[in-house]
Amino acid sequence: MGIFIGLTDVRAQRVISGDSIIKSINPKDSLSKKTDLETTVFYSAIDSTVLDAEKQVVNLYGGAKLKYGNIALEADYIRLDWSKNEVFAKGTLDTATKKIIGLPVFTQGQDKYDSEEVRYNFKSKRASIKAIVTQQGEGFVQGKTVKKDEEDNLYIRNAIYTTCNLTHPHFHIKASKIKVVGKKEIISGPFHFELNDIPLPIGLPFGFFPYSQPKEAGKSGIIVPTYGEEPSGRGFYLREGGYYWAASENIGVRFTGQIYSKGGWGLGANSQYNKRYRFAGSFNLAFNRNTNGDEFSPTKRTDFALQWSHSPQSRGNSSFSASVNIASNSYNQFNNYNSQQYLSNTIGSSVQYTKNIGQTIRTGISLRINQNTTTRVFDAGTEFNFGLNQFQPFKRKNSLGDQFLDQFRLGLDFSGGISMTNQVSDPYTRYEFDVYPRETNSQRGIIQKPFVPKTMDDLPPGVIPVDASTLPLLWEKAQTKFNYSIPLSLPNLKLNKYVNLTPGVSWSGNMYTRSYKYTYMKSDSTVRIDTVGGLPKFNSQLSFSASMNTRIYGTLRFKKGRLEALRHTIAPSFSLSYTPDYSDPTYGYYQDVRINNRKFINNEGVEQLGDIRRISTFDPRQMSYGGASGSISFGLQNTLEAKLKTKSDTATKQNEKITILDNFGINGSYNLLAKEYPLSNLNFNANSRVSEFDINIGGSFDPYLYVNDKLFFDVGRRTPDLMLSQGDGLARLTALNLSIGRRFAPAKSKDLKTSTNASEAQLKQINRNIDDYVDWNVPWTFSFSYQFSMNRMGLAAAQQISGLTFQGDLSLTEKWKFSMSSGYDFKYSGLTYTNMS
Repeated sequence: MGIFIGLTDVRAQRVISGDSIIKSINPKDSLSKKTDLETTVFYSAIDSTVLDAEKQVVNLYGGAKLKYGNIALEADYIRLDWSKNEVFAKGTLDTATKKIIGLPVFTQGQDKYDSEEVRYNFKSKRASIKAIVTQQGEGFVQGKTVKKDEEDNLYIRNAIYTTCNLTHPHFHIKASKIKVVGKKEIISGPFHFELNDIPLPIGLPFGFFPYSQPKEAGKSGIIVPTYGEEPSGRGFYLREGGYYWAASENIGVRFTGQIYSKGGWGLGANSQYNKRYRFAGSFNLAFNRNTNGDEFSPTKRTDFALQWSHSPQSRGNSSFSASVNIASNSYNQFNNYNSQQYLSNTIGSSVQYTKNIGQTIRTGISLRINQNTTTRVFDAGTEFNFGLNQFQPFKRKNSLGDQFLDQFRLGLDFSGGISMTNQVSDPYTRYEFDVYPRETNSQRGIIQKPFVPKTMDDLPPGVIPVDASTLPLLWEKAQTKFNYSIPLSLPNLKLNKYVNLTPGVSWSGNMYTRSYKYTYMKSDSTVRIDTVGGLPKFNSQLSFSASMNTRIYGTLRFKKGRLEALRHTIAPSFSLSYTPDYSDPTYGYYQDVRINNRKFINNEGVEQLGDIRRISTFDPRQMSYGGASGSISFGLQNTLEAKLKTKSDTATKQNEKITILDNFGINGSYNLLAKEYPLSNLNFNANSRVSEFDINIGGSFDPYLYVNDKLFFDVGRRTPDLMLSQGDGLARLTALNLSIGRRFAPAKSKDLKTSTNASEAQLKQINRNIDDYVDWNVPWTFSFSYQFSMNRMGLAAAQQISGLTFQGDLSLTEKWKFSMSSGYDFKYSGLTYTNMS
C-alpha cells in the first residue's frame, strides 16, 4: 500500500496492476494536498492503473474497484479526479463479442444501483447515474437518467416502478418522473400501467407508493390484521393481527387475535423453532369464542385447537418426532380457512421415538390418538416394536460370492401395545343382514346405517363420551395385542437362464389378552357378547408363496422413412400362494354365529333358518367369509417404444427413442380351493403421454353370468357360471376410469427437482398448512384434468360421473402468490368446491 503523490516528473505513468495490489489515498497524509475526503479511498484494477500527477487523475482499467466509507463501486473502467473530488465509472466494449462489459455497480450501505454510467462527487455527496436499476423496499425502480442528492433522495426521469424482479419486467407502472424520498416513500407524476410493454388505459395524475422495507429475519414487530366478511357466518372481521416476538435466532412467536362484528373473538399463539442440523418444529395454540346466526337467535360455541409438530434432522442412530393435533369437534368446521382442513373430519396425533442398534437391531415406541369429528369415535393407543433386519444365517465369513445357502435371509418383527376406544359394543348387539346383493363377498354383511346427529353433542349408538367418569370403562374394554412376523427369503432360482423363480415363506401371528364368545338370543334377535379372560390367546398364520417372471422382446425394423424400428416388451408374471382356512372354527380364531330368524333357501337348495356369520373371537367388529386360499395370480405388462432417425443428415445424434405406450397391463387371479367363483375380476390399466398430455385408463371385467331375479331387483343374481361357457361373451365391463390432464409452466420450472426426503411429521405439518408451502421460484403454473368414471353392478344401469378439475397459481411478487383450485361437475352441471388464496 502506498501514497501516490509527487512520484516523478513524468506527466503520466502506467503501472501494471494485479488482484493483490491495492492502493489508497489517505486524506490525513501531511504530504498530500488538503482535500474534502473524510476517510481513506481504496482502489484497485486487474489490468492497469494510469496515474496523471499533473492533472491529479487516476485511470483504472479492467475489473476496477473503489471503496470509500460505505460506498463501493465496481466497473470495467473507473476514473478518479482529485481536482474535482469526483469519480466516474462506465463499462467498456469487448472487441471479441462487440458487447459492453463491466457495467458499473454502485453500492451505498444496503442500497445497490446497476447502471450504464455513474458520476459521484465526494464533496457534495451527489451522484448522476445513467440507466439505473435499483431495488427500493420491496419494489424495483428503473430510469434513464437519475440524480441523487446528499440526503439520498432519487430524482428519476423516464422511470418505471414494478414488483417484478426481472431486468425486463412483465408488468410495471410507467411515469415521466419519480422521486424516491429517502427510505420513506415513492412519489410519481402522471403514470399509466403497462403489461408486457403494452400500454393500458389505466392510470392516475399522480402516485404515492409506501416504502416497504423487506423485514429482516429475527426482528420483532406489529402484525397488521386482515379484514373481510363471512356473510353466512360470524360477520365482518379483523383477524390475524397482533405482535411478532423474535425471542432468539432460533425461536419466533406470533401472538394474534381476531374479532367479529357478531360478537365472536379469538386468541392464538404460534411459535416456530429451528436448531440447525438438529431439529425443527412449530407449536400452535388457538382459542375461539364464536357467535353465529342472527341477533334474535344467536348460536355461541367455544372451540380450541392445539398443534405441535417436531421433526429431527438426520443425526445419529436415534430420532424423536411428533405430530400432535388436538381440537374440539367443531373446530375444523367453524374456524378453518383452508379447504382441506375444512372438509376433513379426522384429527390425528402421533409421537414416535426410534433407535437403531448397530446395523441389525431396530427399536421404537409410539403414542397415537385419533378422533373422527363426524362419528365422534375416539381411539388411542401406545405401541412398541423390536425388529431384526434380514440377515444371512448360513453365510460364512470367507464365502466367495453368493452360494446357494448364502441366499437364505431371515428377519424378525415384533410389536405390541394397548389400544382404547370409546366405540364400545353393548352386551347385546344386533347384526342386521343386508339383503341387497354386493359384488364381492367382502362387501356383504353388516349394514352401517348413517348417523345424523341432531345437535353437536349427539353420539351415535355404541359410542360413549370421553371424560373422567367413563375412563374406568374405557380401560376395562382396552385390548392388549402383540404381533410377530418372521419373514424368510429363500434363494432365487434361474430356470432356463431367462425365468426368475422366487419362493417365499411367511409366519406371522398375534397374541391377545382377552377373547369373546357369542350367543344368539332368539327372543329379540340379538347376539350376546361375553368376555373370556384367562391366559393370553394366540393367533398364528403360516403362508407359502412362489413367484415367476421374465421379459420377452420383439423388434420390428423398417428400411424406409424416419421410423427405424418398433420394440414391444412383454413382461409376464405368475405367482402361487397358499394360506389355510384360519377362519375355520376348529382353529379357535372365529365362531359361526346365527344373527337373525330369517327363513330362506340356501345355495344347496335347503331351507335354512337364520343367517350365519363367522365373527372373530378377538374383535366383535371383524367378520370373515371363510375358505382356504390357493391362488394363482397372473399378470401381463406391455410397453411399446419407437426408434426414429434424426431429421438432419449432418446431426451428430444418430437416432432418438420415444415411448408410444408407457404401460398396458392385465392382471387377475384364480383360487384353486374356492368352491365357487374361483376366477377374480379381470383388471386392466394403461397410461401414456401424448403431446404433453398424461392419459390414464383403467377398468375391470366380471367374467360371471348374471340372470334376472326379482329378489335381487334390477341388479340380477350372480351365478357361478362363466359367461364364456354360456355363450354370452367373455366378460362384462363393471368399472371404467379415464383421466386426461396437462400441466403448464415456464420451461425452466419443468426441470426443477423436488425432494421427497420428508418425515411423516413434516408431511402432516405441510398438509395442515398447505398454503404456507408454495414453490415461490415458479412464476406461474396451471393444470387441468378431465376425469370420467363408470360403475355398473350386474344387469343394472351404469352409474357415470364426469368432471373437470383445474388449479393454478401466479407469483405477483417474490413474496406474493395467488392460488386457485376449482372444478366443474358435468353430471350436476355446477362448480365443485372452489378455493382461492
